[in-house]
Amino acid sequence: MTEHMRTGRASLRPKAGFNWMAVSWGGPSEPLVRSCSYCDAEIAEDDVPMIMWTSEGFCARFCADCQSRWWGLL
Repeated sequence: MTEHMRTGRASLRPKAGFNWMAVSWGGPSEPLVRSCSYCDAEIAEDDVPMIMWTSEGFCARFCADCQSRWWGLL
């Protein structure tokens, strides 16, 4: 059984050069914003952002460009 199967957590890691200090995390009681938490680009209504939460409930959303550039997705 893999770690993901045991814990329910994925092990996705950003590419080299990604700066965690540049991520703007939204608070647990704040409404979701329509902009990327890394580059601040607008996320279109019909786009599907990558969303990640901390165990404390803070949220970050990533636009299609950042998903491709930093996470190797899309």
